[in-house]
Amino acid sequence: MRAIFIIAGLAVLLSACANTGKDAEHAIFNIDLVQEVPADHKVPMVFQVLTSDTFQAYPGRIERRGGYSISFPKHSFELDLERDISLAGLPADDDWILNANYIDKTFLRHVLSYDLFRDMSTHHEAPQCSYVELRLNGRYQGLYVLMEKLDRSSLGINSRDPEACVFKEPPIFIPDLSNFRPQYGDNYYQQTYPDKAVDDRTGFIYDIRMLVADTPDSIFMDRVGEAFDLENIIDWHLLLLLSNNSDGLKKNFYLYKQGADTPLRVAPWDYDHSFGRDGDNEKNLDRWIDCRRSLLFDRLLDQPLYWQALQNRWWGLNEEGILSLDGLLQRVDSYLPILTPLVGPNFIRWPLDGPVYYDGNDFITEIALMEEYLVLRHQMLTTYFAPNGSSPPQ
Repeated sequence: MRAIFIIAGLAVLLSACANTGKDAEHAIFNIDLVQEVPADHKVPMVFQVLTSDTFQAYPGRIERRGGYSISFPKHSFELDLERDISLAGLPADDDWILNANYIDKTFLRHVLSYDLFRDMSTHHEAPQCSYVELRLNGRYQGLYVLMEKLDRSSLGINSRDPEACVFKEPPIFIPDLSNFRPQYGDNYYQQTYPDKAVDDRTGFIYDIRMLVADTPDSIFMDRVGEAFDLENIIDWHLLLLLSNNSDGLKKNFYLYKQGADTPLRVAPWDYDHSFGRDGDNEKNLDRWIDCRRSLLFDRLLDQPLYWQALQNRWWGLNEEGILSLDGLLQRVDSYLPILTPLVGPNFIRWPLDGPVYYDGNDFITEIALMEEYLVLRHQMLTTYFAPNGSSPPQ
């Protein structure tokens, strides 16, 4: 394994340090409440922030969150504070996610994915994150990833624009919808902004689905670049290929339109099963993600101009150091000075051989696995994007 610690302050990593709140003083959060945190509604709490010389308390509400992960012994939480607050060096907001990150012993897969995507372009949105320690009624709960909630505020939505909208994992890229079940039965396309009861955007997103699924190639290519920000889609495509997040093809993303003058863009979400681990937490170092499982990517990959743009973007981001192998490995190492002193207490509270884990790897071994994965994946993508044809390898 490469050296675990590198000298802080490498220029290529400055943005990663800022994005994860590394410059902020380490804070401990405590949540005071009089009942168990439920999974189906928010309950009152007092949210407390403790540093070496300050103590602040804010009223708000809290609930457990997650899909399959809601069954894990270490719980994630959604916080709704009564006013906008800046926490752990992140932009002020009133809605926050405390991600337990139970399944990922590196505590990096979410943060690495989001930081990479934002660094690809200033137009890209992804949750900003910071590492914090959490207590409930004074009892230590472990290391958490504090995350922005992707909503109207964090996605830069113009609330005065009638065309602005946000959808969480809309099923518009799924070829066969017969088995699709929305999280809420009365919100099939999973509209999160505006409130569907006030302004139903079903017609708009249905038209986008029809564009992707049913239009002839000539019409598709004329209109897809108007409907979607293809530079954003290309970078999302590269993030999926690099991370091997196969769930991210059809879900694990937000689709949003900031206003009438902007196209649809994607923001990534939920990347814990990636970078060398499968959805069941089994090791996955060399299996290939099939992007043609997505209607959008399947159609785009049949277009020589899209494939050429995807190739060029891969090589360009390598030249910039963002997706170069050295840049990726250095980025992983840059997070370790803050993580190393925090993971020990977490794994005492939540043992390394606990439920759901596929093996008993410790933090150092899991970081080595991630770096091994990056070496293999980068070699695979270098071969995949070799400039030897006008269409992708089959």
